[in-house]
This record gives sequence, structure tokens and C-alpha cells, in this order.
Amino acid sequence: MKSEIENEFQGRLGELIAKAGKDPFVWAKEVGIPGATFNRIWNESKIPKYDHLIRISEYSKVSLDWLLKGVQTSGADLPLASIEGKFITIPRVDVCLAAGSGALNGDSIEKMEDIPFTKSFLGGKLGKTSTDGLIILTADGDSMDPLIADGDLVMVDKKRNTLSDGVYAFVYGGLARVKYLRPTLQGDIEVISQNPIHDKELLKRADLQDFHIIGKVVWCGHRFS
Repeated sequence: MKSEIENEFQGRLGELIAKAGKDPFVWAKEVGIPGATFNRIWNESKIPKYDHLIRISEYSKVSLDWLLKGVQTSGADLPLASIEGKFITIPRVDVCLAAGSGALNGDSIEKMEDIPFTKSFLGGKLGKTSTDGLIILTADGDSMDPLIADGDLVMVDKKRNTLSDGVYAFVYGGLARVKYLRPTLQGDIEVISQNPIHDKELLKRADLQDFHIIGKVVWCGHRFS
């Protein structure tokens, strides 16, 4: 059963599509929302995730407040330059971080898309004044669940590559992974999963020539099934 919020959002979304005078799925493709994702939004009344809300907002020139709450009737009330000036983008690259036993990634790394964040979020939540060194990768596997779930987007700060206790993206033996790392006094590294069904690993100091830190995980965007 649809909630009141979902019904109201669906109505506003229908307004935007009707105003554009296009087939809903053609409209979604132009906005940049994949067909399967838009099917859940349009036919199952699911609220889009944040980056898709941003795309709808920018494409249709309406505010997020109007999309989600119906507060603002038109993006004309707020200059587009003002809307754009509040956001900053971080590249999402075509790399999966194995949150399991490890997955081999290709040598060629390509940017998939730019994901927008508000400057206030980066500054207030992450203490970042720029996106320098930030990339977004995709988690693959369940070993870091519930902290990081399979398919979650993971923001990594490549400038934070000095090892201390924390969650890191790293490469070991050619495998890109994401785990909680803890250095030991002996110079070894404990590799710890959040999911208790996965055992702790120990990377011995003598074997660390194949170990490389990509960066520290500073944010994770959870998906809801």
C-alpha cells in the first residue's frame, strides 16, 4: 500500500513528465535514470535515491523541497545558477571493492558518472572543503554488512592513506577490497570483517609488498531493498 508521501511524490513526478510532454521512460532516459530503476519509481511508487532526485531537480528546474515536500512550485523561484552553486560532484569509477573474499578488478579504470553532493554536506559531515582526492567505488559482497552492504556506494579519500585503525579501500595481491584494518605492534595488519560469518585475516609484515592503500572510507550510501 502506498504511503501518503509516496502518493504525493508520484503526483508531482507525473506533473513534471506531463509538462515535458514525453513518454515517462523516454523522459527518465533523458534525465539519466536507468529503465529498471525508473520502473520501480514509476510503477511501484518508490522514492528515488538522492542522486536521481538531484538529476530530476536539475533536468526539470525544480527544487528538492518541491519534489519531496511540495513546498516550492517551480525552480523559477530560485535561479538555476544558485541551485548548481550549492552542489559539487565526485567521480564514481568503474571499480568494485570486494567486501567478501576478494574480487579481481581490471587494469583499466574508467569514470562511470559524477555524483552530486551539497557543499554543506561535505563540509559539515565530512569536514571537506573540496573534492580533491575523493572517489566513489562500489562494494561487492557481504563481509562488511551491516556497515557496508553489497552494492553500496563507498566514498574513499585517497589523501588519507596512512594506516591506522579504520575502514579502508586497499589492494592486496591484485585484489581491490574494503575492510576494517588494524595495524599491530609487530608490523602485521589485521583484516577484520563486520559480518561475523567471515573470519579475521592477518597480513604478515613480510608479505606486504603487494599491499597498497587506496584510501580511507569516509562515507557509505546504503541501498534499501
